[in-house]
Amino acid sequence: MIRYFITLIFTLNTLMVLAQTHSGIQKQITGEVIGKPPGTDTLYFTHGSIDDKYYENGLPSAELTGNRYVVTNNLPYPQMYRVLFASDKGKLAFRMGFYFTDATTTSIKTNYSSDNCSEINGSTASEYQNKFIPFMTSGIAYDCKSKSMDMLYDDLGKKADTSLLNYTIQNPGSYVALWQLIEQFNDHGQSAVRQKTLTSFSNRIKSEKPWKILNKDFEDSKIKENEKFPDINLKNYDLSATKFIVPKAKYTLIDYWFARCRPCLDTIPELQKLYSAYKTKGFDIVSISVDETKNVLIWQKRVKEHGLVWTQYLEENNFQHNELGIKLFPTFILLDKEGRVIWKDFDLHDLDKFLVKNL
Repeated sequence: MIRYFITLIFTLNTLMVLAQTHSGIQKQITGEVIGKPPGTDTLYFTHGSIDDKYYENGLPSAELTGNRYVVTNNLPYPQMYRVLFASDKGKLAFRMGFYFTDATTTSIKTNYSSDNCSEINGSTASEYQNKFIPFMTSGIAYDCKSKSMDMLYDDLGKKADTSLLNYTIQNPGSYVALWQLIEQFNDHGQSAVRQKTLTSFSNRIKSEKPWKILNKDFEDSKIKENEKFPDINLKNYDLSATKFIVPKAKYTLIDYWFARCRPCLDTIPELQKLYSAYKTKGFDIVSISVDETKNVLIWQKRVKEHGLVWTQYLEENNFQHNELGIKLFPTFILLDKEGRVIWKDFDLHDLDKFLVKNL
């Protein structure tokens, strides 16, 4: 009886797939990789830094035959991908180009040496290339061969979020804008500007799965601009359990890092300069490490050898999924004297300018 039931389900599923194929619902994307040395390889469509929950019926991986491939397109709504080759593993987490795909996508041409110059057809990809990029790069010299959109976002800083907000206000039904906001949130968390962008989408977009998930994630964010930094359980340098305590300073910089993070270590001289320059004027620093247990001794060694005299906390074993959702390191957060988050996603040079003006 059980075998019959399983066989029946298999038969019904097979008939459904065949019916979709014959009715034209099941579609295909033909792909080509240009500029890649010939050889056996596999192409993966990855989600990059975005959580898997935002995706549905994703594009499958594909083995290359003469640098060509075919994949099934059964996307229920427009989706944004990165790509990665099997030969990239151990070298790259994912390639930089954005691949906007939807039900109208039938071809993808990946530029192996310049991912940002890859060509994807379909209405969403067309919007991205012909409308979104020109809008975001207005007044800026942009060349897909020399600079990725990721690099452009880094260069623009807070202006990138403002530009994305303005684009969304003008194009409230844009899935391109929605996916860009999803990635910004997944990388950097909530901000007041991103919150406003979230609410600026059309009712149609708001009825779709990705927006609903993003809205829930915004609601669940523990670090929110203009709200108090949350109480969290930590350990001090001596590994005794403690709670986060807001220093009695006009402004406090929260520095999220870990002991083996080279970019984090590279910022230590800048942090020390800021601390020396402004510690008597109402400025303080609190560093929170997310090191694993096996690296705790290394963390303590780093603190000692670099002479880090400000408060040091440990959020042990929270490198992948720390309590506050920090994903990029170092991450800087500025608090006011009440412990409210007043600034996120800035570099230390901009913080220096802020302190000169406000202290």
